[in-house]
Amino acid sequence: MMTPPLSALQELFGNIDIYLFDQLLKGRIHQGMKLLDAGCGAGRNIHYLLQAGLEVYGADSSAQAIAQVQTLAAQLAPGLPAQNFIVADLAALPYPAVTFDAVLCSAVLHFAKDEAHFRQMVQELWRTLKPGGMLFCRLSTTIGVEGKLLQKGKRHYQMAHGPVWFLADAALLQALEQELHAARLEPLKTVLVGQERSMTTWVLQKGS
Repeated sequence: MMTPPLSALQELFGNIDIYLFDQLLKGRIHQGMKLLDAGCGAGRNIHYLLQAGLEVYGADSSAQAIAQVQTLAAQLAPGLPAQNFIVADLAALPYPAVTFDAVLCSAVLHFAKDEAHFRQMVQELWRTLKPGGMLFCRLSTTIGVEGKLLQKGKRHYQMAHGPVWFLADAALLQALEQELHAARLEPLKTVLVGQERSMTTWVLQKGS
């Protein structure tokens, strides 16, 4: 098997989140899995997965984003139905329970309206996940920036780049894990981005 040149890496992997790439390297995402990208946008995190033999689904609130990801899927995985990619509310996903082997949700949860909405989205992602499956989330949190952001309400903060986001803290994530009877596959990993925000990787496994 020929090793692709470095110049081909962008074509192969697209702009995949490096922390999701880490899950690939650890073998937690593999051929034959049924996977949902919840809040898929234009498909940056599924560019490689579409080519890798997974049954990929995507949901996003933006019709424009879904049109883009349908075009991407038609190019990279023409065998997948366009109907795998739909406009949907992450707080009310139109999928049966225990449908997916893995659920991704990257840079979406901090757009929650309030704590109830945040919890509802997480619970919906969890509901659709099969026992033994992985939930991979990347979200902005208060971890590492406690006391450094202007608070605009309960759990809402003014971000340095303008918008007001809902930011969970470590205690809320831990409380949800306990409610869901979830096991962490990774310790929480938080990166400070340009002194403006912190992004936390939250990776859970559903019990059997």
